[in-house]
Amino acid sequence: MMEERIVISDANILFDLLSVELLEHFFGLPWEVHTTELVISEIKEPEQLACVEGFRKDKKLNVVGFEMPEMFEISALQRSCGNNASMPDCSVWYYAKKVDGRLLTGDRKLRSVAERDSVRVSGILYIFDRMVENSALLPGLAAEKLEFLMKKNGRLPKEECERRIEKWRVESM
Repeated sequence: MMEERIVISDANILFDLLSVELLEHFFGLPWEVHTTELVISEIKEPEQLACVEGFRKDKKLNVVGFEMPEMFEISALQRSCGNNASMPDCSVWYYAKKVDGRLLTGDRKLRSVAERDSVRVSGILYIFDRMVENSALLPGLAAEKLEFLMKKNGRLPKEECERRIEKWRVESM
């Protein structure tokens, strides 16, 4: 069930979705996807940047910048967590809090500090669940893509991934 209207994506979510060619499916979900200029600046590969900028141009991705007073607040957030999160990470944390959106990240440190600050935080498995739930991705393809992502991203929770893969394979029969 889609609960939110606005989601704010960290760079690692975009990278994961790009790596398994699911960015278009992600942007097909019925929510507003936002990120920050600081996150966009983390995308160094020209092909990846061109792909993300295409969604920005098509108005499927809202990229926000900040004025100096907001940059000071973001910097204060970074200091408050002992510099355990980068400025781009803190920018999406700040923005999620500001707009009462759900922060999407795979960064454990960012998740921890944002949750302590009462920000709703979810990761890539939440996105896969929503894509299947909203028929943006068929269960069989979801299982394949998640299995592929597990090979690329060793930080994913293995048991939770395997449970979903098994469930989606059964659903696709």
